[in-house]
Amino acid sequence: MSKSTDIITDTNVKTATLENPIIRGELSILEVQIRKPNVGTLRNLSLQDVLKWDINAVNTVLTRVTQPALNVAELNAMDVSDYTTLTVELTSFLVSAKAKSQAALMTS
Repeated sequence: MSKSTDIITDTNVKTATLENPIIRGELSILEVQIRKPNVGTLRNLSLQDVLKWDINAVNTVLTRVTQPALNVAELNAMDVSDYTTLTVELTSFLVSAKAKSQAALMTS
């Protein structure tokens, strides 16, 4: 019986690489993992606000789903391009595969 050498990746976790590290004491954070949010993660938030990239709503969700856990002050101090990278990864979890394929068809 042969063993598979394929690496199993967790589709519920994405890794974002930052261009500008987050400095936390002596730690320099260059990669942030984002866990797929569930409905409970979105409590007290409007899904519409998250999908519209409302900063307060996105910040709240990101503080709940990032590893290392980022705080609001760190998110607010981020370079816009790095913040956009995190937000794209986060919101990609919130759209169904069907909706993504339909959007791709409309833009091609």
